[in-house]
Amino acid sequence: MLLFVLGFIPVQAAELTTLEQNYPDLQQLLLAHDVVQARAYEEISITNSSPTAAIGQRVLLETLAELEESQGSHYHSAGDHSAMLGPHRVFESRAIPGLLGVIRENHNAETVRTALADVGNLPPVAVEALQRGRQFVEQLIEIYLNPVYEDKKLAVSQAVAAYLADEQHSVAYKPKSDELLSDHEYAYAYKAGFPQLSGLTWASQWLKIALLEILVTSPDAATRDADITQLLNIYGEKITRLHGSLVSLPSDIPTNPVIAPNFYTFHPDAAYILDNLELLKVVIGDILAHPEVEERWPEIEKAVADYTDKNSNLSDESDYLLYVLRGGIYNAGGPARGGLNRPDRNWTREQTENPHISTSPMAQ
Repeated sequence: MLLFVLGFIPVQAAELTTLEQNYPDLQQLLLAHDVVQARAYEEISITNSSPTAAIGQRVLLETLAELEESQGSHYHSAGDHSAMLGPHRVFESRAIPGLLGVIRENHNAETVRTALADVGNLPPVAVEALQRGRQFVEQLIEIYLNPVYEDKKLAVSQAVAAYLADEQHSVAYKPKSDELLSDHEYAYAYKAGFPQLSGLTWASQWLKIALLEILVTSPDAATRDADITQLLNIYGEKITRLHGSLVSLPSDIPTNPVIAPNFYTFHPDAAYILDNLELLKVVIGDILAHPEVEERWPEIEKAVADYTDKNSNLSDESDYLLYVLRGGIYNAGGPARGGLNRPDRNWTREQTENPHISTSPMAQ
């Protein structure tokens, strides 16, 4: 336990992580995640400060008003991949090639650690919370790849305890209420205003938690190697442009119960932390994307406080599962090992070939 408490991230103290030694291409893609997130936030801020963004901002506000009036509006709802062209599509189309270039670049771990701070549009408490979250993910991956950790369950529990030791910069280890995500004043602005940018960051999140699912379920090294090769191929398809657009990006937020159900079952506290971190990133994106936020830093600081609060706005497990599964597996990026090539929501009994599923409107 002392190793975790004192270092929290012994991964970073080593010259090479086990991930870098065994899967350098995957390690580079995971390093790129923070840079892509930072650049996406930066592009959103640049767009909102542009005098030519007024039309897109008006369209976004109209879209948000329609969503607010709809009783069925919810972040985890039926995604629409044809809606990847948002109100700021010109700005997004200019930014996407550069972000795809970032993904394919080689990254230095030290530089990546400062990516969010370097952009300058996040308050320090948010930067620290997100950086700490990245370190936590790195630790989980190292635990499962490095044979020195013989008792994986114990090692993950210790990593969770060490992560939570910094009260101010660690998110809750229990599921947060969906109201924090779906009912705050600026909700949906990230997804509705910048579907390509949000989808690109969600593709990276899908890669992280899909990897964790593979690591906890692959029975041997050979199977793991094959699964990771397939994982990289699936991710490559998600970030490949077709007809000038990224039509294969997730249109919903990847969460552990949806994408990594076995990791969620084995390590629920760690899974809730990862999900809460991603939901916090989305709320921050909402605040940056909404054109009518007067003071963004105080709003972001409030969001961080909400998600790092360990005692309020909590949800029970069944409500949380209903909440995150509402959007379906396909919209969140699909299973870790692939195999789902069409939306799994609103299928008829004939489509699912399951005679035990009702075809009544209530069931669909």
